[in-house]
Amino acid sequence: MTLRAHLWLLVSVTRHAILCALLLAPGVDAQTTEPLTSSEQSVINFGFATQLGSGIYTVSGRTLQVYRLPFGYTFPAADESRLRVHLTLPVTIGLLDFKPLDVVDNGLPENLDTLSFVPGLEFHVRVRDDWQLAPFVEAGVARDRTSQLDQRVYAFGLRNSNTLVRGEMAWEFNEEILRIIVDQDGGGSDDCTRLRLGATGRRPFGNAMAARRTDVLFYGMVDAYTDTPAGPANGESGAGSDAQIEIGVTFGTVEPLRIWRIPLPRVGLGYRFGEELSVFRLVLGAPF
Repeated sequence: MTLRAHLWLLVSVTRHAILCALLLAPGVDAQTTEPLTSSEQSVINFGFATQLGSGIYTVSGRTLQVYRLPFGYTFPAADESRLRVHLTLPVTIGLLDFKPLDVVDNGLPENLDTLSFVPGLEFHVRVRDDWQLAPFVEAGVARDRTSQLDQRVYAFGLRNSNTLVRGEMAWEFNEEILRIIVDQDGGGSDDCTRLRLGATGRRPFGNAMAARRTDVLFYGMVDAYTDTPAGPANGESGAGSDAQIEIGVTFGTVEPLRIWRIPLPRVGLGYRFGEELSVFRLVLGAPF
């Protein structure tokens, strides 16, 4: 298959994933202007969208449809190396108050309401075979095309992962601390610290001798914020936020499918809830 064909297939897969998410999203009345709660503000602020993951966020009569495309590259390293460096190149797009049924008549929208590119580096340090630390740093820009606002986004943090294998079931337990800082053109800044506890359970199924075994991954996580970011309406940052909980499932293959050496992301669905918060999320790639 030629390079052009590989790229066309990658774009086609991404396009169809977004199309399916749009068709599954609920319709809303874009003219509803109820104020956002603190939990809603922490979800919908576009400057923080690159950390949210893909999802259809419906809050106070509005929708922000976020699609995070998890591009990246892992630098080559020896098999026995305890350090691997991963370059993250996430592109995040957002559609505000878009009616999903419009896709049927007009296709995917040509203009994006929000767009961000926040590349970074992850340093995966294997402390033991079942224990890994991953400090990371990110920096990039986010743009709200509806108001012509540009934001500079900075993030850094540390992830801790422990694995446990029992038969064909592989468990992973994660803890993460993340600090995000958003500076807006024309003055003003916002910041947020998130603490996360998460766990996954992954099991393959089908013929063990098959070249490409499919698998299913169940996950759950709890997020807590030390400071709530300001919302897009007239919200103000708060001193804290109640915990937000998410559960979900993703599907993929034991050995990732690749197009021209580019791994295709896992696909799944998650449900996030908290105080006055209820959202569904299309999961592309790892759930967290």
